[in-house]
Amino acid sequence: MRYKMIVSYDGTFFHGFQRQTNLISVQSVLEETLTEILKTPVIIHGAGRTDALVHAYGQVVHFDSTQLVPPKNLRKILNKKAYPHIYVSDIELVDETFHSRKSAKGKEYHYIVDIGEYDPLKNNYVLYHHNRIDIDKIKQAMTYIVGTHDFKSLSRSKELKTTVRTIKSFDLDITGTTLTFKIIGNGFMYNMVRIIIALMLKVGEGKLKVEDVPRIIEAKDRTLVPWVAPARGLYLMKVFYEDLE
Repeated sequence: MRYKMIVSYDGTFFHGFQRQTNLISVQSVLEETLTEILKTPVIIHGAGRTDALVHAYGQVVHFDSTQLVPPKNLRKILNKKAYPHIYVSDIELVDETFHSRKSAKGKEYHYIVDIGEYDPLKNNYVLYHHNRIDIDKIKQAMTYIVGTHDFKSLSRSKELKTTVRTIKSFDLDITGTTLTFKIIGNGFMYNMVRIIIALMLKVGEGKLKVEDVPRIIEAKDRTLVPWVAPARGLYLMKVFYEDLE
């Protein structure tokens, strides 16, 4: 039987999603907890491998087990044992052709920047940015990210078959001093979202021009964007399993 779970977690307390030797990861905690509950070894597969300090509201994982436990009951037990840094919002039985990563059609990420007064209690969940920025220029630069492009300049991934990705939308919500960048695409390479955010902030600071953005993308040169926004402001919000409109 194959189980599908939607998982949220506070990335502050983990060395990323993927299992790592002698380090605490989201995958290792879930596997150990499920193995304890089901009394049989469990290996989970995630839709994305979030880095250390990256948070999630909508990570999707699947695992197989010969033990049949009603999803509602399993969720209740799992949340008690994984508390407080991991929370499973949904569990369901799915067809064995479903794969959390291979079946995915796209993902939505949010990145939160705060340009207001520093609050130490929020520091692990936002990027505090106190350089003066021009919001209008950032919004103009964001339009060049949308569409199908070769994003080689905006990734640290190596040895990929292709660096072409499609960004369906890239929006900016502003509430008080909080800027929330919302990006949806059919796929994201290693550090891609954090590099895009760093690039937008450089434009906002005036260190790059708006028209530099399409030139950087066209150049397909990773050295043109050496900046990566900190992991703590990034959230995996949703994984899509139907074609993006």
